[in-house]
Amino acid sequence: MSVAKLTLNVSPVLIKKGKRISDFLENLEEPPAKTKANYELSPEIKEMYGAYRLPEGKTEDDLKFEYLFNKHVLHD
Repeated sequence: MSVAKLTLNVSPVLIKKGKRISDFLENLEEPPAKTKANYELSPEIKEMYGAYRLPEGKTEDDLKFEYLFNKHVLHD
Protein backbone atom coordinates (compact mmCIF):
# COMPACT_ATOMS: atom_id res chain seq x y z
CA MET A 1 0.00 0.00 0.00
CA SER A 2 1.49 3.34 -0.98
CA VAL A 3 1.21 6.23 1.43
CA ALA A 4 1.10 9.93 0.68
CA LYS A 5 1.77 12.63 3.23
CA LEU A 6 -0.81 15.35 3.80
CA THR A 7 -0.57 18.27 6.19
CA LEU A 8 -3.77 19.60 7.75
CA ASN A 9 -4.52 22.01 10.54
CA VAL A 10 -7.24 20.45 12.70
CA SER A 11 -8.16 20.37 16.35
CA PRO A 12 -6.60 17.73 18.65
CA VAL A 13 -10.08 16.32 19.33
CA LEU A 14 -10.64 15.72 15.63
CA ILE A 15 -7.23 14.06 15.34
CA LYS A 16 -8.13 11.62 18.15
CA LYS A 17 -11.44 10.80 16.44
CA GLY A 18 -9.64 10.26 13.15
CA LYS A 19 -7.13 7.91 14.76
CA ARG A 20 -9.92 5.91 16.42
CA ILE A 21 -11.69 5.57 13.08
CA SER A 22 -8.45 4.54 11.41
CA ASP A 23 -7.75 1.93 14.11
CA PHE A 24 -11.30 0.62 13.80
CA LEU A 25 -11.02 0.22 10.03
CA GLU A 26 -7.64 -1.49 10.27
CA ASN A 27 -9.04 -4.03 12.72
CA LEU A 28 -12.02 -5.02 10.60
CA GLU A 29 -11.88 -8.63 9.54
CA GLU A 30 -12.25 -9.80 6.01
CA PRO A 31 -15.75 -11.16 5.37
CA PRO A 32 -15.83 -14.94 5.13
CA ALA A 33 -15.50 -16.37 1.65
CA LYS A 34 -18.83 -17.20 0.08
CA THR A 35 -19.05 -20.94 0.02
CA LYS A 36 -21.86 -23.42 -0.07
CA ALA A 37 -21.31 -24.08 3.65
CA ASN A 38 -22.18 -20.43 4.40
CA TYR A 39 -25.62 -20.99 2.91
CA GLU A 40 -26.50 -24.34 4.44
CA LEU A 41 -30.22 -24.57 5.22
CA SER A 42 -31.34 -25.39 8.73
CA PRO A 43 -33.03 -28.77 9.28
CA GLU A 44 -36.38 -27.00 9.85
CA ILE A 45 -36.18 -25.24 6.49
CA LYS A 46 -35.04 -28.41 4.73
CA GLU A 47 -38.10 -30.18 6.15
CA MET A 48 -40.41 -27.53 4.64
CA TYR A 49 -38.73 -27.66 1.24
CA GLY A 50 -41.26 -28.66 -1.39
CA ALA A 51 -44.26 -28.33 0.95
CA TYR A 52 -45.85 -25.62 -1.21
CA ARG A 53 -46.92 -26.23 -4.78
CA LEU A 54 -47.81 -23.47 -7.21
CA PRO A 55 -51.36 -23.55 -8.54
CA GLU A 56 -51.52 -25.28 -11.89
CA GLY A 57 -50.79 -22.92 -14.76
CA LYS A 58 -49.37 -20.20 -12.47
CA THR A 59 -45.79 -19.05 -12.06
CA GLU A 60 -44.18 -17.27 -9.13
CA ASP A 61 -44.26 -14.07 -11.18
CA ASP A 62 -48.02 -14.50 -11.76
CA LEU A 63 -48.62 -14.79 -8.02
CA LYS A 64 -46.42 -11.77 -7.26
CA PHE A 65 -48.28 -9.70 -9.84
CA GLU A 66 -51.68 -10.74 -8.47
CA TYR A 67 -50.62 -9.93 -4.91
CA LEU A 68 -49.27 -6.49 -5.82
CA PHE A 69 -52.27 -5.73 -8.06
CA ASN A 70 -54.69 -6.60 -5.26
CA LYS A 71 -52.67 -4.69 -2.70
CA HIS A 72 -52.22 -1.48 -4.67
CA VAL A 73 -55.07 -1.32 -7.20
CA LEU A 74 -58.05 -3.14 -5.73
CA HIS A 75 -57.99 -1.61 -2.29
CA ASP A 76 -61.01 0.21 -0.83
